[in-house]
Amino acid sequence: MSFDKIISIPGMSGLFQMVAQMRNGGFVVEGLSDKRRIPVSAMQRIIMLKDVAIYTVDEDMPLYDVFKKMKENDAIAASVSPKSEPADLKIALKKILPEFDEERVHTSDIRKMFTWYTLLKDIIGSAESEAAMNPVAEEAAPVAEAATEEKPKAKAKAKKEEAAAPAEGEEAPKKKAVKKKKADDAEASSEEAAAPKKKAAAKKTTKSE
Repeated sequence: MSFDKIISIPGMSGLFQMVAQMRNGGFVVEGLSDKRRIPVSAMQRIIMLKDVAIYTVDEDMPLYDVFKKMKENDAIAASVSPKSEPADLKIALKKILPEFDEERVHTSDIRKMFTWYTLLKDIIGSAESEAAMNPVAEEAAPVAEAATEEKPKAKAKAKKEEAAAPAEGEEAPKKKAVKKKKADDAEASSEEAAAPKKKAAAKKTTKSE
């Protein structure tokens, strides 16, 4: 049983665990006290305890975290009767959760917290409940793993680029060869241009003779 499956149904006493979903969108729930299973219509209003928070003088605190504090102070929480006087209930909660907002947290809310804690304290802090209520820690692992796998790829890419790059000392001969080829082409062109001139000069000499 996990905390994220626990619900409260307005108009019905106690808490329930969702055990199955029906085809029409409703649920089959099981009472935590009597273990009796009943169908719940999709139109029935339900309250998921994982979505409930308690007013404090700073930020609202999720009910699950309040129950964790109660479990840390179980000697106090277990000794309080939900039927105690309002003043006694507030004093007890003040010892467990000093920052709760006394003006906005009503006595009826405190009674429910102590009643519900009695039903749920065995699953508060369990591995199943912790995993369901703190999914971020599980999602972070694959991200870290992906980041670790990225490094060999980057290294392989760098190695490939290094292999593609010419070794030191090879670039100079290539450039020199290009320059030499251009020089040879220029020399050949110069000789071809000079040939007609020589022929013309020889012809001119013959004529003058």
